[in-house]
Amino acid sequence: MEIQNLLIGAMTYLLKFQTTQCPTARERALMMFDALSNSKSSNQEIQTLCYEANEFLSH
Repeated sequence: MEIQNLLIGAMTYLLKFQTTQCPTARERALMMFDALSNSKSSNQEIQTLCYEANEFLSH
């Protein structure tokens, strides 16, 4: 359940950043994707998605 909540939050902030270019939304999305990628409960697909999202948000 924790993974799902983090993923939903991260995607919400990612979408908010894409529509508004709000730097706070970008930072929150990065933090959540980072937490997901480092979580021991995340599977490989989620970790890969998080790395790709962080790469996108970092540029």
